Amino acid sequence: MLKMTFVDSCALLSSRLFSTFFIRKKFLCINTVRFHMDKRDEAKSTMELVNIPPIVSIYRHAARTFDDRYKNDLTTNLNKLKLLMDSLKAEDLGYDDNLKDHQFWRKPNKAPCTYIEVFQNSQINMSIFVLKPGFKMPLHDHPHMHGLLKVISGAVNIRSFSEYPAQETVDPREFQRRALKEAARLASGNPKRRKLFAEICSDRICTDNSDTCILTPTISNYHEIEALETPAAFFDILSPPYDTLIEGIGPRRCRYYFVSNQISTNLVELQETEVPKCFYCDQAPYLGPILG
Repeated sequence: MLKMTFVDSCALLSSRLFSTFFIRKKFLCINTVRFHMDKRDEAKSTMELVNIPPIVSIYRHAARTFDDRYKNDLTTNLNKLKLLMDSLKAEDLGYDDNLKDHQFWRKPNKAPCTYIEVFQNSQINMSIFVLKPGFKMPLHDHPHMHGLLKVISGAVNIRSFSEYPAQETVDPREFQRRALKEAARLASGNPKRRKLFAEICSDRICTDNSDTCILTPTISNYHEIEALETPAAFFDILSPPYDTLIEGIGPRRCRYYFVSNQISTNLVELQETEVPKCFYCDQAPYLGPILG
């Protein structure tokens, strides 16, 4: 058995201490590098999230909200979509400032409404409507549709109605039964137009600082929108879009109405009418971030 001198023992101990120190230092260096890389990646990830244009986030969440795979979460997703839209600004959509100019709307033969298509597929339609000062978009319905409306420029008065008596939901089969009956009436050439009782559920002025308005198949499904003293614009999302097919019936159509009888302070009778001749649109290009 070999015996170690005191000098040899000190040398071995020093070697072990140095080796341990070196390994620990190397370990600390590696973890420090990893820490900084993780922080950098985290910062990059956060930066990417921060830099997502608001309309892109809205588009992505709208696609999820109205996807049939998530229909059980519709109410939750709809409320989240509303919150996202609440902070939407005109500049987020590349809104053309020329549309705010009174002189622009005084051009000969200028339509009273300009339509800007933002995005559309079979599930959702995203668009901007711009109204000339004082123009009222006629009272119309949204057959078995959900919608969200956010004013992005100017001010509008929105008057909304719900069919009376109000229902929380409408069974799709009941909606289809009504639609089939309506289709049969139209096919027979019967000129009689639809009448219904409706409750006034909202009558308020909205600006670009106002919250997003929501309509459902039963609540606030009828509305009219009037621009005030300045040109006004609003962004909206509808699902499903107009003209999408109702199975076994045909394209989903928008119908127009007028108040034929005031029953009480908040209850009216609505009468269906033809498309008002005063309501027509021209189009302008969408200038915001690309979607889809």
